[in-house]
Amino acid sequence: MLDSMRKPLFMVALILIFLTVLVELGSIAVLGLPSPAASKLDVSTTGRAIPALPLLDGLILFATVLIGIALLVPERVQSKVQGIVTVVFSFLLFLGCVVLIFIDIALLLLMVSLLLAIPFGTIAYFAIWSHFDTGGARVALSLIMSLKIGFAVCLVLAHQRFLQNKGLVLIIVTSLLANLIIAFLHGCVPGVLVSITDCLAGIIILILAAIWTLVYLIGGIISVIKVIV
Repeated sequence: MLDSMRKPLFMVALILIFLTVLVELGSIAVLGLPSPAASKLDVSTTGRAIPALPLLDGLILFATVLIGIALLVPERVQSKVQGIVTVVFSFLLFLGCVVLIFIDIALLLLMVSLLLAIPFGTIAYFAIWSHFDTGGARVALSLIMSLKIGFAVCLVLAHQRFLQNKGLVLIIVTSLLANLIIAFLHGCVPGVLVSITDCLAGIIILILAAIWTLVYLIGGIISVIKVIV
């Protein structure tokens, strides 16, 4: 398959998924919501859902990079290194997902608790989290979705047999679904409550990422065992 791949289109796909992850990482700064009250209480007002996407899309980037490396490195060398790299990468990413899930759950409980603690807790919630940048998030999600669709199209055009790679297809579909989940949860509540649903979306994305990192981890362990045996 690698010999018959349309390499320029594959390189465009690789660049697009790389740009996707960069945009998602950049949203951490863009969607920050400075608040004097938040500074005093030492709590986060940064959007949680879009910054969680790199943990999921990073796996797609990783898989695409491995395919690209296979174009340059002999298969014998690649098979020995790929399993170990996959195990280390997916294990570290899984730990990151677990830590962030607990952080986001704690933040979600704090926001809901304050919102329901009428009147002073509610006042504190509105002072800190009622001004979520839905416009910026909408623009970021639109750009990210466009880049992902472009990546998927270029990947298929590079070689139609990528459609037979069920794991790669499923994780790309999961990534596209993640965008839709965030957009839906941002739009289903009044603006003052978007911080809560955004945090919930972040938890969902992190759980999806954790599941996929486990899939990668198991696959990497199997590859290492095959090389050893």
